[in-house]
Amino acid sequence: MSDFVRDTIKNHAKGIGRILLVHMLAVALGWAAYPLFLTLLAPRMIISIPLSVFSVIASLVYAAMLVSQGNEYGLQDTKPYNWARYKGKGFALGAVAGLAIYILTLICIAIANRHFYVSHPQFPIESINNYIRIIFCMPFFWFFKLVGKGDIIPRVTPLTALFPAVFMSGFTGLGYLFGRSGVVVDFRPKKKRG
Repeated sequence: MSDFVRDTIKNHAKGIGRILLVHMLAVALGWAAYPLFLTLLAPRMIISIPLSVFSVIASLVYAAMLVSQGNEYGLQDTKPYNWARYKGKGFALGAVAGLAIYILTLICIAIANRHFYVSHPQFPIESINNYIRIIFCMPFFWFFKLVGKGDIIPRVTPLTALFPAVFMSGFTGLGYLFGRSGVVVDFRPKKKRG
């Protein structure tokens, strides 16, 4: 294997790994507020409403992290390193990372359908099943609430589970294109001199 191929594989693997890390941070952010909303607001309103609002904020933060990560790789690829550079690299990295999340979500759906379905003679009780299905998709609670069914926790299906992959690919690719164009995207607060 040539040095170019080895460096390209390492560069792509590192990019996919960083995007997966960003996704796990977004998942943690999505789940972080759940106990707080449950204790504060559950007695007063259905928990899905505040969680939908919070998940929109989590999705925006997640999008900013993906754009920033893609931008970093785009800026890096403007330097004369020895690996493959192409315009769709950010989209490709995001899509591969999204595919990994999609596969994990499909596994969660299969586990939920096989082991976590509680039935009642008169009422369908799907909350436990839906919790397992949404584990890796919590930053998109709002999306699944819009398109899915389920009383409190929206239902993630194999088709709607593709949304995180599209989201990851789109925002990482956008950030990468900014970086390749020389645009620096930095969301860190600026320090004041003085």
